[in-house]
Amino acid sequence: MEDQQLLQFFSEILAEADENEKSALYSLLEGVLKKQRNEYKTYLAGLMGIKSKLLDENTYESIIPVRDLVHNPLQMVHGGITASLIDIAMGSLVHQSLPSDQAAVTSEMNIHFLSKGDGNELRCRSHIVFKSHTRWVIKANVYRDDGTIVATATGNFIVIPRKV
Repeated sequence: MEDQQLLQFFSEILAEADENEKSALYSLLEGVLKKQRNEYKTYLAGLMGIKSKLLDENTYESIIPVRDLVHNPLQMVHGGITASLIDIAMGSLVHQSLPSDQAAVTSEMNIHFLSKGDGNELRCRSHIVFKSHTRWVIKANVYRDDGTIVATATGNFIVIPRKV
C-alpha cells in the first residue's frame, strides 16, 4: 500500500469521525505503534491494550482496559475479546514455564460467561490445574474492577516444538 493512499484513507475517516470513533482509532494506532516498538508480541495484544505479568510460578494475570474499541453493540465487552483475554492469560502462563525450544497451542477452551463485561478494566487470572511434558490444563477467571466475576474457563494446551 502506498503512503499517499493510506494518508488519504486516514483523512477520509478522520473527517467523518465522532469522538468515540477518534478514540477507537487512536487505540488502534497506539496498538500498532506499540507492536512496532516490540512492546507487544501480537497486533491483537496491542488492539486490546493488554498488560500482563507472572504473579508466581502457578499464576498469571492479564488486564485490559474497557474502552469502545472492545465493545459489542450492547456497549459491553465483546465475548470474543473476553475469550481472547482468557486465552492469552492461560497460554502465557504455559509459555512462561516452557523451555525455549517448546511452545504450546490451545487445543480446547471452555468458557462460561457469568455477567457482563463493563467497568474500567477486565482482569484475568490463570492458574495451573495439571501439567505434563505434552499437555497442560489451565483454569482462569475474569473479573470486572468491582470484583464481579465475568467468566470462568478451562483450557487444554498441547506442547509442541518451537519453530526456529
